[in-house]
Amino acid sequence: MRLSAAAKKYLKMIKPLDLMIVVLLILLSFALLGVFSLQEQKEQSAGAQEILTAVITHKGKVVHKIKLTGHTGTTKYRFTNGKAYNVVVATGKKVKIVEANCPDQICVQHAAIGKAGQSIVCLPHKLIVEIKSSDGRTFGGIVN
Repeated sequence: MRLSAAAKKYLKMIKPLDLMIVVLLILLSFALLGVFSLQEQKEQSAGAQEILTAVITHKGKVVHKIKLTGHTGTTKYRFTNGKAYNVVVATGKKVKIVEANCPDQICVQHAAIGKAGQSIVCLPHKLIVEIKSSDGRTFGGIVN
């Protein structure tokens, strides 16, 4: 295999320390991947003991709860406050707002949630759907 003159020029510019730095950065990236994988595995094993519940609140007051741990099938809850309404559906271990008559529809477009600390907010109706854990965990294992 012959190298072009330009390739030879660039190879002369690379020093041994440059190669060591590149290799070190590659190894560091795999080490970080391993750390994050272990953390995720630890959270999943801890998740076996926790009970997740979807808590629906309106203006800070709890209006409905849906237990997600062990939940199968579909559970539908319709929140109505005057002319305002939201339809919350729990399918399996995830919750989503599937219908609302708010003008922006941001809550309906939000993805389904199923991990402790996640939430869906409907600002016009002042409604919050939040996943709470029995052991107080939120994202990343942080305790409230």
